[in-house]
Amino acid sequence: MFERPLVSVILPNYNHAAYLQERLDSILNQTYRNFELIILDDASTDQSLEIFEKYRDHEKVTQFLVNEINTGSPFVQWKKGLELARGEIIWIAESDDRCESNFLETQVQQLEGAGISVAKTLKFNQEGIQGGIQHPVFKENASIMGNEQILFCPVLNVSAIVFRAPALEEIARSQFSTFQLIGDRVFYFEFFQHESVIDNKETTAYFRKETSGLSNLKEKDLDYLTRYFEEHVRFIRLAAKKEKGALDQKVNPYIHRFFKRVRNRVSRKRKLSLDYFRLYCCYQSELIKTKILS
Repeated sequence: MFERPLVSVILPNYNHAAYLQERLDSILNQTYRNFELIILDDASTDQSLEIFEKYRDHEKVTQFLVNEINTGSPFVQWKKGLELARGEIIWIAESDDRCESNFLETQVQQLEGAGISVAKTLKFNQEGIQGGIQHPVFKENASIMGNEQILFCPVLNVSAIVFRAPALEEIARSQFSTFQLIGDRVFYFEFFQHESVIDNKETTAYFRKETSGLSNLKEKDLDYLTRYFEEHVRFIRLAAKKEKGALDQKVNPYIHRFFKRVRNRVSRKRKLSLDYFRLYCCYQSELIKTKILS
């Protein structure tokens, strides 16, 4: 018989008032009813709090927290939600996305045979559905999040997944919230590496793509691109240490991949700057460091 464990739904928000009602409706109208809703607002300056106030005393809302100062990172809010969650299962429902009403029902069922369940995902915006998303974890028909996928962020939208709640000790040790730009990639590695993963086609998550987000590098300045590269270097070092040698042969290809991604987005004129020269030197020194360590 299908058990109905408590699901903790973490709703982090910053200035998404335009989408909040749709997001809240898609959560509160779930056919699966054994869930709590944790509302976390990161000091929004739009009308978000006016919308949230209507739900402060809702029977499903167990936490209603508003930051006085913006953290500047959604990943800090993710971690706060994980620490507050009481459920056996977690769903981080980002505030500008939506989903089908059977999302939790089917996702929780799928977790009986996996550590993480990923729903079918469609991109959408104010003009409608913009096509489907293939999450990289499934590119090779994988059923495990393994080291061979380290070059890619395995899941492109956290709202599409549910997973078993990590232990508080594991949450406390995690470092994903210290990454401002690629915290999601680190999050998936820290909590789901070597876990079984299910491709759930029985429900749909809708991933809003109105404007460029953290992952869109096309118009970022060199300072941003430098931080982006440095975070990737830090991540692959962290991952290699945790995997105790299993990733050693992938460290330099990883570093090269993300330096190339940055290099291809820097103008010819900017490449003549001292800042870019420093970045290039950093890249070369990291390649040398890997050879020395190995």
